[in-house]
Amino acid sequence: MIGRWPSGAAGAALVLFACAGPPPDGTAEARGEIAGEPLTPAVDARYLTHLLFAADDGTAFIGSFDQTAEGEDLLLDYDVRLAEGEAWRPLVRTHDTVSVARAAWRLLPTPAMAVRVGDAGQVVSLLFTEPEGGGTESVRLVAGEEVSVWTGPTGQRESLGIAALELDDRAVPGILFFRRAARALSIPVASTDGQTFVFADSLGNGLVVHAGTIGQPTVAHTWLHGIEAAWGDVTLESPDPGRTGGSDPAWRFEISGTTVRGSFRPLTDEDPGDGTLIRMEAIVYVGTEVLYFNGFAATLPSP
Repeated sequence: MIGRWPSGAAGAALVLFACAGPPPDGTAEARGEIAGEPLTPAVDARYLTHLLFAADDGTAFIGSFDQTAEGEDLLLDYDVRLAEGEAWRPLVRTHDTVSVARAAWRLLPTPAMAVRVGDAGQVVSLLFTEPEGGGTESVRLVAGEEVSVWTGPTGQRESLGIAALELDDRAVPGILFFRRAARALSIPVASTDGQTFVFADSLGNGLVVHAGTIGQPTVAHTWLHGIEAAWGDVTLESPDPGRTGGSDPAWRFEISGTTVRGSFRPLTDEDPGDGTLIRMEAIVYVGTEVLYFNGFAATLPSP
């Protein structure tokens, strides 16, 4: 079991966060602004925030918030999607340039998205009142208790927590994975894109698996029956395209030294497309117990 990721380029990223200064107190709603934030951050930098929500009924949400501070400009590239039925649909797609604030990592509201943050700058909720993809009239992601917080391989902050997705008049409970990473533009990209699997079941359990990349092992974070654990000795085998007819398109995983093992596979009606976003189901064995999960796999870029 592990408590931290390996270091690598963590120093550079941690220094960058230190230069950005502590997050100010306060909240921001739609089209609102945080008062008292000085202009111009300490360094030109790119900030990436990802929010991945999975529910047992197959409902899924992914928010990708890409913010690059250059001089007095902050370039925004937001892509938020919801899977409530058979396919993903957009909630927000924003490409914009605004005046940069010191807390250039902070998520900003858009005409279709309100943002509420806590005293430490953490995301409390996101409200979508004019989804660009049609369908549900109102969508709200509400972050609850964080059950695990850790540092990623390049110093990024990551966490696993309880959350709910409110769709019109119903609330869907699930698991929320959060990642925020940063890189000074003067520093070369230190790592490659990686695939992340996020799953939830009807008992409130959660599972996050990060597929290994060059120089980084596969790791997992589990939230099973109210117990959180981080694992560094994880084996993840991707589907073998050479299998006859591709009859077993499953990822198989096992946590060394434990009885936890299982497999993930795309939903029967899911079109993997380019493989960057795939809704999946999972079977997880914990000793003799069998747990059934729903979720998805997403390819997350590095800043």
